[in-house]
Amino acid sequence: MPSQRSAPNTSLDLSTVAVVIPVKAFHHAKERLSDLLTPAERIVLTKYCADRVINAASNFDVFVVCDDPDVAQWARDHKATIVWQPEVGLNAAVREGVNFVARQNKQLAIVTHSDLPLATEFDHLLSDQSPETLLSSITLVPDRHQDGTNVMVLPTNFDFEFCYGKNSFTAHQKIAKTYGLSVRVFHDSSLAVDIDTADDLAVARQLEN
Repeated sequence: MPSQRSAPNTSLDLSTVAVVIPVKAFHHAKERLSDLLTPAERIVLTKYCADRVINAASNFDVFVVCDDPDVAQWARDHKATIVWQPEVGLNAAVREGVNFVARQNKQLAIVTHSDLPLATEFDHLLSDQSPETLLSSITLVPDRHQDGTNVMVLPTNFDFEFCYGKNSFTAHQKIAKTYGLSVRVFHDSSLAVDIDTADDLAVARQLEN
């Protein structure tokens, strides 16, 4: 049976919302593009995307989950809080990030990938929604293939079981229901584009022009 922490307060404002961004070591990122880009070019691309994401989160407190000194310095440069997580894997990183912000009395976490080159904001994911709705639901922004979960908004008082990887969009919907959370699906053409393959990169460049 899923465990639940103590219930959050009923009032909600932006100061109780945190953006959690897991960021892989820049020099290890985007290795699937090694046939297309040099190591230096992959680092430039990775930092460009991460900059876009963290700037899009400027209205919130930002927490960067990482295990790399260069990424930690990048986070400091952007005035973000560092959550050091040496455990391997995206699911572990996100879990630690959400647990950390819960301990900082954040009621909602916006969990986002760091490789969204078209990201401009996250505020609209909360717009026109009551605190009660946001604290009893999970919002999922799928990738353009309707397969991955690029952005997720969830209340922090649940020990949510993250399931990033293939078919995570479907998996996260099923998991949310086991917690009694309603599911909001938010389709956003900018947040739907992430960079994993050469085709992703081509789409991002086309949409950016």
